[in-house]
Amino acid sequence: MTHAHAFNQHTRETCTTLFPKPPSRWLSHYAFTPRPMALTSEGDVEGGLSWLVGAAIDFSFTRSICAPHYGTRGGPCYDPASLVVLEVAAKVDQYVDYARFCDDLPQVDKGRCYRELAGLHDTIPGEDDLCHFRYRIGAEAIDTTMAAVVDLLSTFGLIKGALLSTDGQLAPSYARYKGGTYACEGCRSFRVDEVGQQELRRQLPSGAKRLQLTCPFPDVVDQVRQATAKKGQPKDPKVALLEIEEAPAGPTANSDRQQVATLLGLAEDEVSPLRLTWCHLSPGPQGELWGSCPKVPSDLEAKVGYHMDTKDPAKTELVFGSLHLKTIDSNRELGLELPLGDSTYPANADEGTHFIAHRAALAVPVLPGQVHLGDSASDVTANYRWVRDRGGIAVFDYNPRNEHLAPASLAKRGDDPYGTPYAPCGRLCHSNGYDSEANSRQYVCGRLCPPDEQQRCPHAYGARGYSQRMTFKDSPRLIGPIPRGTPAWQRLYGARTASERTNSYDQEVIANGRPLRMRGLNALRFAGAIRTLAQLLRRALNFVLDGTYTRGKTPLVQTGKMRLFDNPMMTCSNQKSLRGSGEVRLQSVIDTCLIRQLNVSPDLGTLILQLPHRADIEQVRIEEKLYTLP
Repeated sequence: MTHAHAFNQHTRETCTTLFPKPPSRWLSHYAFTPRPMALTSEGDVEGGLSWLVGAAIDFSFTRSICAPHYGTRGGPCYDPASLVVLEVAAKVDQYVDYARFCDDLPQVDKGRCYRELAGLHDTIPGEDDLCHFRYRIGAEAIDTTMAAVVDLLSTFGLIKGALLSTDGQLAPSYARYKGGTYACEGCRSFRVDEVGQQELRRQLPSGAKRLQLTCPFPDVVDQVRQATAKKGQPKDPKVALLEIEEAPAGPTANSDRQQVATLLGLAEDEVSPLRLTWCHLSPGPQGELWGSCPKVPSDLEAKVGYHMDTKDPAKTELVFGSLHLKTIDSNRELGLELPLGDSTYPANADEGTHFIAHRAALAVPVLPGQVHLGDSASDVTANYRWVRDRGGIAVFDYNPRNEHLAPASLAKRGDDPYGTPYAPCGRLCHSNGYDSEANSRQYVCGRLCPPDEQQRCPHAYGARGYSQRMTFKDSPRLIGPIPRGTPAWQRLYGARTASERTNSYDQEVIANGRPLRMRGLNALRFAGAIRTLAQLLRRALNFVLDGTYTRGKTPLVQTGKMRLFDNPMMTCSNQKSLRGSGEVRLQSVIDTCLIRQLNVSPDLGTLILQLPHRADIEQVRIEEKLYTLP
């Protein structure tokens, strides 16, 4: 555990901000202690993955991260490091909601590991304590913790930073969408002036079933008019305040009749018998009339977004909630896909406009030659320039928007949909190389025309015929180090499915297929950050456990014409000298080959090989036994 120990030592030395309250006023006391680990017969860690997290990582540095959010005044509080450990453990162990986790926490058996890891003794936090903690520290503290873990895994060699992929995921809010897309805080309660009351009185005898007014907020009206103007004639938003229906005279009709007359300031005999279906009007203490819009959702920060309907891909599905932008690091040598960070915005946000801010906040910088994948939502000129200015390579799917891509329009433009120019004769050119210093690509025709046509061509005297240089500055969305539309580009872009798998992992594994029971952008932002951190830890530690469990199995020595290792990546560089000696220590060969196959630091290989094994695991470990190779 060399790197983990070095990481813990580094965080203790760098995170030195003192917590404002003395330890005597803490309700819990987190302290990192190396703990024993054992594997079950299935290869899992006894106590769950959260036990392995707590045994490897010292979360004491999170106390300094959370210190600015606390003050010296106030009553006793829980150690923020304890609450961070509980938050991480709840998500790593796939608790669907905090209610179930808080029910298990005080239990003798189920909650023992959590209490021991978090340093809980006399008092145990409940749902309200965790909720208050989340709102106090926000997602920024979790993002800082995430950056530290990413740095640790980069040191291990699990995160390379060579191939990254960004994608957005819509998450529903725990609120029902009622149609008020542009509702504001004032829509919850507004005063109905005399003009509005007169309009309601005018509509009552006309036989209208719903009495409604034009929205009294100019900003909301402007947004609705702009949105409806795109579909035809702009319309003003209406606020329905009463819904009534005719009813015969009776006790119920007379009671509703009296209520409507009182609200509208009319005599009871001026109102015919009716039944009041629902009402969003109420009298004020001074006799004024107050109304509320029935379309206002309980979560005003949630917005409407659309994604592909999983049941019918030809249709789109409305999602009322938030947008989570995630960036994934794909380590193709190890087959690892690890999330690097999460940014949360309202569901109607444009992914492309937030790409730069999201990417700049990640712990992994843009490195020279780094490839960044994205779908058509990221196809924005500013994103290409930002990535390219820092030495990276942007591979984004092309978004045609309202461009004319008919053959006649392309011929007039002078190039095909992928940016490859046409020669004057109308034939399509091909790439002749990319100039990294000038950020430009040279295209040539290659003199593919018949000899008789070459005699008439003014470009036939060149070695490769007609040539044209297209620069990244003029066409950043089409010109880049990797020609768009080529097989190499398609194969590289195919790695973007890592983002899709990561989003599915978040929904199906971390959340167990259940939506969040949270409202508000701050709560959803914290949930996105803590779930991304949990997914990072789960995937990285499962990789270590798989290597440990596979390493513990009995290796089969193949003889005859078969190689010792079918996978050429597992062949040792000094295999020839080993065979020449006639005999080797097979355990050392397997250890070395495994580490080289994984392409990780030797310390991580040592971590994989040194995790303890129980006696009941059905495996035979070969230690210091000599085998003769064929």
